Amino acid sequence: MPRKLWLAWWIVATGVAAPALAAQGATPRDTSLQALVDARVAIGANPGIAALRITPAGVERAFAGVAKSPDGAPLGPRTLFEIGSITKVVTGTLLADAIRRGEVADTTRLLAVFPGLALPAGSDSITMLDLATHRSGLESFPRAFVPPDGDDPFAALDSAALARAWAGTRVRFPPGTRAEYSNVGAGLLGRALVARAGVPDFGALVGARIARPLGLRDFGVTLADEQRARFASGHSRAGEVVKPWRIGHLAAAGAIVSSLADMERLALACLGRGPADVVAAVTDAQRVRREFERGMRIGYHWIALPRPDSSLVHWHNGGTGGFRSYLGCNRRSGRAAVVLTNSNVSVDDLGMHLVDPALPLAPPATPVRRTVVAVDTATMDGLVGRYALTPAFVLVVSRDGTRLFGQAPNQPRFELAAESADRWFVKVVDAQVEFERGPDGRATALVLVQGGLRQRATRLP
Repeated sequence: MPRKLWLAWWIVATGVAAPALAAQGATPRDTSLQALVDARVAIGANPGIAALRITPAGVERAFAGVAKSPDGAPLGPRTLFEIGSITKVVTGTLLADAIRRGEVADTTRLLAVFPGLALPAGSDSITMLDLATHRSGLESFPRAFVPPDGDDPFAALDSAALARAWAGTRVRFPPGTRAEYSNVGAGLLGRALVARAGVPDFGALVGARIARPLGLRDFGVTLADEQRARFASGHSRAGEVVKPWRIGHLAAAGAIVSSLADMERLALACLGRGPADVVAAVTDAQRVRREFERGMRIGYHWIALPRPDSSLVHWHNGGTGGFRSYLGCNRRSGRAAVVLTNSNVSVDDLGMHLVDPALPLAPPATPVRRTVVAVDTATMDGLVGRYALTPAFVLVVSRDGTRLFGQAPNQPRFELAAESADRWFVKVVDAQVEFERGPDGRATALVLVQGGLRQRATRLP
C-alpha cells in the first residue's frame, strides 16, 4: 500500500492508494460476491469479511468467516466493525452540510473557530478547505508525541498533547500548496464543525445530521452494551486479537463504528439515493475541489479516481489496528461497494473491483505466521538510533523497557517484534526490518523489507 514511503510502513486510520492495483491475481471463475468473499477468507489472512455490491440490478450481500464477537453470533449484517478513515468522508459530508447551513465557509480559517488553538508556526492561513483536502501542512500524527500505549496510539492524543508536540515546530509546508494526508487535520476539521454546530461532540453531530436522517441504528462513535456484544474482534496481520482503538479528541479522523447494514445506506447515499438533505450534502462533498495524489482528485475528503470513460469512482478506505474497510461508488455506472473485515489485511482491491470490474484483484496475501523470540535489552540498545532511507525520510528506532519501537516520519511509533536478534517485524503491516551490525554489536544500517522491495537505511551519527 505504498501511497508514499512513510505510508508503506505504518498504517494509522489512513486512506491510502488503492487505484494502483497493477499486480493482478487470478479472478475466480465464479464472480458472485459470495464466491469472492469466500475465496478471500479461505486464504487465511482475514478472519471475517462482510461485503455488499450495489448494481442497477439490485443489492448483493455476502458474509464469510467469523466475527469473534462477545455474543458469539455468526458474522452478519449487524456485526460491528471499526471503519477507520471512512469516517473522513462523513466529516467531509458534514462540512458540506455546515456550509449549506451557514455555519462555516470552506474559506473559514481554523484559527477563526479556535483563536487560541496551539498549532505549529505557519498555521495561520489554514482553512476548512485545506483541512478537508489534506493541504493543511499539519503532520498526520505528531512525531514528537510518543503514545503511552503503542497498540492504541490515538487514545492519549488530546489538545494538551498536541500543544506539547507542536511546541517550537512549523507546518510541513505552506498551507494550500500541496497535498499530504493528515489524520490530525481531519480530526481538527471535525472539532471545528462541532464547535460551530453547538453540539457536545462529534458523535452527537454524526447522529443528528447523518445517522438519524439515514435511519442508521449502529453507526457512531460510542457503543451501548448491546452493541459491544456485537462488536467483532480485530486482528493484526499476524492473526493476533488486538484491542479496539480509542480516537477521542480527533474522532472525526477515524472513530466511527458501523455494521454492514448501516454502511449499505451510506453507499446508497454515495450513489445519490436517500433523504434529500443528506444526499445533497454527499453530492456537494464529492465535488472535486483539488488535485490529490497519483492522478487522483479530492472533494471534501471524498477521494475521486478518474476512469477511462471520464466517470469518477468516489471512495475512501480505513485502517485501524485490527480492521480494514472500503466504501466506493460510481454514480454513472450505478455501482457501489462496501467491504469490512476484522483484520488489518487490506480489502481495497476487492472493494475497487466490485465497483469497477476493470480494476483487477490483487494477488492473494498469504498470511505468514511468525514466531517471536526474546531479545535482551543490551542487544536492543545496539539497534537504537536514527536510520536515513533518504535525507527526508528517517526511521527512528527506540527502546522502552523491554520493548523495541520504530517510528516513521509523520506517524506514531509502533512496536517491533523479534524473530531473531537482527530480524524484526511490524505486527500491523506486512513489513520486516533487518539490522546490519558491526563487530561491536551496534547496528550500522537496517533494511526495510516490504512489498517485494528491500530498502537500505544507513544509521546516522
